[in-house]
Amino acid sequence: MEKKSKYGRNPKLNPKIHCVMVRFDDVEWNRFLTMYEESNVYAKAVFLKAHFFGQKFKVLKVDKTLV
Repeated sequence: MEKKSKYGRNPKLNPKIHCVMVRFDDVEWNRFLTMYEESNVYAKAVFLKAHFFGQKFKVLKVDKTLV
């Protein structure tokens, strides 16, 4: 038998298949956005995942009055 060639994208080794939804009230949302913007992480989902699982991330604050 002939070997069938495989086309398309290679499957990921560890696919992300589970999704969780979170709802915030206005106070929680503003607090979350403040922490997210201070962290300079490129995506809110990455920020939540790092914060939830205790991974370290940097928060840099620049005092523009001193510059």
